Amino acid sequence: MNQPPLLETRNLTVGYTRPGHPHRIVADGIDTCLNAGEFVCLLGPNGAGKSTLLRTLTGMQRPLAGEVRLCGKSLFSLSARTVAQHMSLVLTDRPAVGLMPVATLVALGRHPYTRWSGSLKRQDREAVWRAMTDVGIESLAHRPLNELSDGERQKAMIARALAQEPRIMVLDEATAFLDLPRRVELMHLLRNLARTGQRTVLLSTHDLDLALRCADRLWLLPTGGPLLHGVPEDLVLNGALSEAFAGSGAAFDRGSGAFTLPGAVRKTVALKGDGIAGMWTYRALERAGYRVTSEGRAPLCIEVLQAGGATGWRVRYCGGKNAGFASIESLLDALAMEKTGETD
Repeated sequence: MNQPPLLETRNLTVGYTRPGHPHRIVADGIDTCLNAGEFVCLLGPNGAGKSTLLRTLTGMQRPLAGEVRLCGKSLFSLSARTVAQHMSLVLTDRPAVGLMPVATLVALGRHPYTRWSGSLKRQDREAVWRAMTDVGIESLAHRPLNELSDGERQKAMIARALAQEPRIMVLDEATAFLDLPRRVELMHLLRNLARTGQRTVLLSTHDLDLALRCADRLWLLPTGGPLLHGVPEDLVLNGALSEAFAGSGAAFDRGSGAFTLPGAVRKTVALKGDGIAGMWTYRALERAGYRVTSEGRAPLCIEVLQAGGATGWRVRYCGGKNAGFASIESLLDALAMEKTGETD
């Protein structure tokens, strides 16, 4: 039997009220839900209203119309304490925490359960330690936050949100200040937290590639709406992802799963090669402006050759001439010198 959604929207309209002016609607007709055990990424171009939607879903901003239901009850009928016991929020802004130890910051996540004095009981201290352990920062418990790296600090903020023991975690651009390895690590951490804790994690992000690889579902918000949702592969194949970012100056290429800049394509080349070398050869040819195919006829056919632990490349021209290369750089240089490879 399917469990009811942890969060559900019904004909939701989000936007802004302006005294003396009509409402500014960001998106309307939003009917979607968040289910236990899911890692969901919210994608969309800048200015589409992702942060407005998150503020509405977390109760920081009232909807213009429609309803948000949290664990079966109307969100705005619940007290702030009750909402905080079910849902936690991690924002982009870096808090001014100074010399505060990590454990003290994480303990702030127990505020929905403590009295006005903020004193922690045994179960509160256990929840704090469990949150730090789940995120992998228990060794940093007594370190001041201003001595941490950006990645460690972001983990501490996630641990604080976990200490609330929420059913839903909402994060707005949690990977914004991190380098690529830390972004990859954090995305996998969030996915694991959703699956092992039977909670929902909703992340607003601009990391399209990581979202496509890690998210169970995507929420896609184009400028002007409507909100689209589904598994990543469906949104790629039905063209929704390409349409959402159309006009942004870059186009989403469904073949490579990446954004490409507009430019003159020199010619089509066929590529034969598998594995890591084949993948990086594909990317190099695409970056150089070639349209790469693995099927059909093409003026040039490039083969990736691997033997005895060494990698080489062979180009077969339509006239029957062959040429071999020991590196991708020498291959690209030779292709660039081909007079027939240029377009008017």
